[in-house]
Parts: sequence; structure tokens; C-alpha cells
Amino acid sequence: MTALEKPGRRPAPSAAEVALAGGLPCVVLVGRANAGKSTLFNRIAGGRRALTSPIPGTTRDLNFARVSHGGREFVLVDSGGLELGGREPMSERVVREALAAVGVADVVVMLFDGRAGFSQADAEALALIRETGCPMLIAVNKIDRPGQEAAASEFYAAGAQKLYFLSAAHGLGVGALLDAVAERLPAREAVPEEKPELKVALIGRPNVGKSSLLNRLSGYQRAIVSEMPGTTRDTLDVALTFEGRRLLLIDTAGIRRRTRVAGELEQAAVGRALETIRRADVLVLVIDASEGITDQDARLASLVDANDRALVLVCNKWDLAAHEGAKIPAFVREAHARFPFLEYATMVFTSALTGDGVRDVLPAALSAGEAWRATFQTSRLNRILAEALAAMDPPVIARRRLNLMYVTQVGSAPPRLKLFANMDRDIPAHYVRFLESRFRKALGLVGTPLRLEFRRTGRDERPPGAGASGRRRR
Repeated sequence: MTALEKPGRRPAPSAAEVALAGGLPCVVLVGRANAGKSTLFNRIAGGRRALTSPIPGTTRDLNFARVSHGGREFVLVDSGGLELGGREPMSERVVREALAAVGVADVVVMLFDGRAGFSQADAEALALIRETGCPMLIAVNKIDRPGQEAAASEFYAAGAQKLYFLSAAHGLGVGALLDAVAERLPAREAVPEEKPELKVALIGRPNVGKSSLLNRLSGYQRAIVSEMPGTTRDTLDVALTFEGRRLLLIDTAGIRRRTRVAGELEQAAVGRALETIRRADVLVLVIDASEGITDQDARLASLVDANDRALVLVCNKWDLAAHEGAKIPAFVREAHARFPFLEYATMVFTSALTGDGVRDVLPAALSAGEAWRATFQTSRLNRILAEALAAMDPPVIARRRLNLMYVTQVGSAPPRLKLFANMDRDIPAHYVRFLESRFRKALGLVGTPLRLEFRRTGRDERPPGAGASGRRRR
């Protein structure tokens, strides 16, 4: 039972069952590793949704996309390679995920590598899918030039009356395959797709527990988890509703330092994760609490801040840290002492393994998202400014005292405040931090950056709402 499940509920649904909750027909791409399923998936979905590579076994988790062709809308599923008896430790789990998707499919597209020829392993994978009884189309990929179909005629040994020859990389023959798919789809009324109110992405170093946390939060086994670092390669999207709010959860590949990224495939996965930071609204930075906050964790947090995104810090594996004698108050003090810029981030202490603390993650993300998008009345902001000036005199800069006259909000996501003053440069960092702290506390801003901008104004350039003299009213 996951941390978000309640007693008496039926077993958690599979990833494919959840994806089909919208009522659309389902089309699943299956085949052995490196047949080109992810390239075909990206071609049909209209973008780089799945990570592709010439390395067999690149795709491990299921990828989903809502697509349409010929007036028919359906869910397209990209699955991992059907390597029966594969040597890779996760091969059995990848095959199990693929078969679970086939189990709810309306049409299966069995894809073969036309360059490699029809092998005994292909025949075994095909027999396994045929046993499911699902309607199936057989396609031969990597037929990049006219005339290559004859060389690939050996695939008729698969027993299909019709083969669909195509090149997923170049788009050749894909339209004919989609026409055949659309003809076989059952009539089913689709539920209109709703956009998420908040996009929440899980980021962190490899093997800190991001995918385990995703599975806990979503309530079903969406991502394959393993103790082997780098298990997750694609970004995984999970739509869910929490406290009446539509959320999109995104799991990403672990992000290492660039000097430690090994191989083209992992570099591509890390690049996709960095793209996700810009795509999300709230970033949940997952760290291994048993190791403490590392320099790489701090670099990721800085990257989130540099991209103006909200931040929640999840200290996972707290069960291990507590067993070693760690205490939450001391952990927080040390984190803020070493990395002061993390003070605005909510810290949640969890164990994805046991489920402890997981219930606090989504509420923290929602609060951070609300603060990130918050807007405030100008009158309230100026009252806070007056209180700040009364609490601490502005500094003297180049023999002139800083005179803060007026403040107004000029943006959100994250909140941006513009302060009109008699100077706009060389303002001491400690005083900027003081003002930020006062505004944060008074406005209840947690989990979001707060940007302060200074605008120089003279007697003849009065800020809006200021007195006739252009000075701040007391």
C-alpha cells in the first residue's frame, strides 16, 4: 500500500490503466530493443517526447502521448524492448511493463528492425505478443530508400498477410501505418483533455529516490526503480488530481556534474532533465538525507533559482539518516548555514521506501506554486516598506543615504517588486537581503524566489502614487 492509498481500496492501477482513464483508445508500440519504437513514437507524437539512441535498451519506462490521425484520437504508448531472457538486470521489469500496456491496448504495432533481419529472438517476441490475442499490425522499420522492401521480404515469415514498411527517422510509410491503425480503433467517446494547474518536476542526483517518490505520490508503479544509478532515462509525466487541483508530476533522469556524465546516452538524459526545469512551475529537489546536502545538490538548487522557479527540498531516505543519529533541527540549521539561499525553500523529510512524510510533499509544492504566482496590492507593499524603514535605517552610499520612496509589484511567477529610490546601484547586499526577508515574512512567501529591482527616480520623475514632492509619505 502506498502512502497515498487508503485501506479498502483495490490494488493500485497500472500506468497504462491510469493513462486510459480519459476514455481514449490505446495503441501500443512493441518490439525488441533498438527496433526504432521511440523514434516512431516521436514521429507520431510530433516531438522529442522519448529519448532515442542507437544503444539497445534506451527506453525502460512507458511513454504516453495523446495523438490524432484521420479524425481519430488515441493514446500512443512507447514501451521498452522485449528482450526475453535479457542480461540487463532490469530486462524482466521492462518486459513486464510492456506486457501490462499490451493488456489494455486496442491495437498493437509490432515493430521490427529491417536492417537486422528476422531473427529467432524476433520470432519469440512476436509469439509472446500473439498470445495476448490483441489486434496487431506488423511494421518493418529502417526501410529508408525505395527498393529496400524486397531485401526485407524475410519478415513475411512472421505470418502476417500485410507488412507495413517504413522509416521512422524520415517519416516514410508512417502515414499508411497510421491509416491502418485508425481503421482498427474502436469507437469510444473521449473526455476533453484538461491542462494541469501546476507542473511539478522531481529533480536530483542519480539514485536519491526520485522514481520511488513518484510512484508513492502517483499511487501506482509508474516508473521502474532500481538501486542501479541512472535507471530513469526519459522524463516521465503523470497527471493526477490532489485536493481538487489538477497536477502534472514529472520525473527526470538523475543530474550529475558535467565532468562525471558518462556516455552519450546519459548526457542526453541529463540534457532533457535540464529542459524540464524550464518546463515546470515547481521543482522538487530530492536529496539523499543520509549523505546530507552535497555541492551538486546546491548547484541544482542554484539552477532552479536562476531559472526563476519555485523550489521544495525533499530530504529523502530520512529513515537512514535518523538511524545514524541525524536530527531535523540540526540538519536544517546546517543546511541554511552552508547554503543560505536555500532558506526560502520548504524542507520536507521523507522515506519513499516506507512512505513516511510523503503526504507532505504535494501540499508543500502547492503552497510554493501559489506563492510563485501570487500578486499583492500596492498599498500593502508600501505598508511593509514603511515598517522595514522604521526597523532599520537605509545605508549611506557614496555619502548619500538611500531614500526608498515607493514599491509596486511589476511581475509574478516569481513575484517581482520594483522599489523607486534616489539611487539604483551599489546598494549593499546585506540591506537587500534585509528587505527581501521583511517582504517574505510579511507576505508569507515560502518556496519561491523574490526579485527586488531598484529604479532611480529624481524630483522630476515621480513614481506612480507618490506625493507631490516625489518623496515617500510617512
